[in-house]
Amino acid sequence: MISFSFLNNKNDERGSLFEREIYTDTSAPYLKRLRKREEDNANMGYLGDTYLGDVNTSSKTAIIVCRDFEYEDGDRVQIMLNDTVLLQDLYLKNKYFMMEIELKPGFNKFDFKALNQGASGPNTAELKVYDDQQKLLSSNQWNLSTGATATFIVVKQM
Repeated sequence: MISFSFLNNKNDERGSLFEREIYTDTSAPYLKRLRKREEDNANMGYLGDTYLGDVNTSSKTAIIVCRDFEYEDGDRVQIMLNDTVLLQDLYLKNKYFMMEIELKPGFNKFDFKALNQGASGPNTAELKVYDDQQKLLSSNQWNLSTGATATFIVVKQM
């Protein structure tokens, strides 16, 4: 039997009349948008308010330390203590921001409200709380959408 090829393809004994066909994937732009929507929906778990827990202490003060733990992308938060604004607009950097707060007896509710999601959402932050002896009371992270709040409670015992 004699094999004949118009294209002189040495690897194909039977030969081929045409080169391989290359097809354009017209669905690629639509699939890209669909994947983006799926990624956005996967982050939906970060959209609501977050409870970061509570601790008991006899400390007179709490040292609040926070920073953007991912990219420094412009995340901003408002910090409140017992529904009173302590800081209206804090720009979170990769460097730690620290403030010492005098605790009142009983519940001291700290709310960190996400004012935005920076250049690449969600609003990400790391929060550490220390007592007046610099003993770590709590360490947390949050991922919030704009307007959502992360709440942490310090109970000062007498």
